Amino acid sequence: MPGRSQYCRRPRFRRKTRPFVLSRDAVEAPAAASVLDCVFTLPCMQEKLEKLVHLQELEQQAQALSLQISQYTGRVEVREAALYDTGRLLEQIATALAKEASLRRSLELDAEDMREKSARYRIQLNDAKSDGQVKALEHQLKFCKKEIDRIDELEFASLMETEALEVKQRLLHETRANQMQLLEAEKAKSQVGRDRDKVKLAEVHRERDTARQEADPELLAQYDRMAQAHKVPIATVEQQRCSACQMMVRPQRWNEIRQGAIHFCESCGRFLYFNPAIDLSDAMHLPSAPKKPAGLAQDAAHPKPTGSDRPQRED
Repeated sequence: MPGRSQYCRRPRFRRKTRPFVLSRDAVEAPAAASVLDCVFTLPCMQEKLEKLVHLQELEQQAQALSLQISQYTGRVEVREAALYDTGRLLEQIATALAKEASLRRSLELDAEDMREKSARYRIQLNDAKSDGQVKALEHQLKFCKKEIDRIDELEFASLMETEALEVKQRLLHETRANQMQLLEAEKAKSQVGRDRDKVKLAEVHRERDTARQEADPELLAQYDRMAQAHKVPIATVEQQRCSACQMMVRPQRWNEIRQGAIHFCESCGRFLYFNPAIDLSDAMHLPSAPKKPAGLAQDAAHPKPTGSDRPQRED
């Protein structure tokens, strides 16, 4: 054709094809059954990972039982410490009572000495011949009387302190008796609980040894290596997140994990395990709330005035 380049070609016209769309009946008919299947049907998981999950549960039970056994000894030690503190208080009160008794004996001797002096001064006062001797002896008598009164006050204060200490001593003796009863009860209870938990711990250890023998050697080696770095080597995946480090899992891995593949977290390195009983994020989608039509929404936003709200005409 004249005037047209030899490199010019006719445009190609592609045939329009309609996309493949399922009918409405085909989509809605099995809807209820598919939701129930998603909720009540567990996904296929590999047997090896299930054995490791069971092994982790047994190890967690063993750790909990070991901690509980150690706590029994701590409870008994707390009771013994309380009993020891009460015994120390009783010893301190006994020392204080002995001190007060010694103080009263010393005060009684001082008071007796002052009474003897006062008696001698009275005899000398009767034989006094000058006014100076009389005044001196009267002064000594007054001093002896003041000292006797002071000693009596100190002795009375010591008696009051002794009475208060004796009340505390009786209360502490009662407390010590109660603490001894509680200690014996705690020892018996701890012994029963310790024996029971030791039997359970031995059973868990046997089950753990059996589970380790049944586990895959390569996965078990990785499990042990991660158990040294992490307390929990296996983490569940909830809402496409690692439950240990909260790191998002890529969609492709997420789908493979739900189908039963074994993957590790890219952040913390733990085994990723999907438990449909915990994660129901993709099992059921609740319908959203229906939207109001545009006309109803506009009427609700701008209500029409009633007869009482209309402006009245002024004559």
